[in-house]
Amino acid sequence: MADSLANFYPFQGTASSPASLSFPVKCREVTIINDSDIDDLSFKFNSDEDYGILSGGETITIKINTKSVFLNGGGVGYRVWGVG
Repeated sequence: MADSLANFYPFQGTASSPASLSFPVKCREVTIINDSDIDDLSFKFNSDEDYGILSGGETITIKINTKSVFLNGGGVGYRVWGVG
């Protein structure tokens, strides 16, 4: 039987400086969408990690157990969807 996911936790905003998003529970899958067509959006899941980069218009979905997403961008619009 395949794992089922529930409890959808969406965030939407503008990453103009380092920001921390916190889910109320550990999510097992996180989708990060860079809403900019041209600007990069940096992301990570732990404060001591290096940032990964999503180029303009890119999306990533990661299977991970996390309660946090850290974003950084110069006024870049984003959407983050956590499912637990």
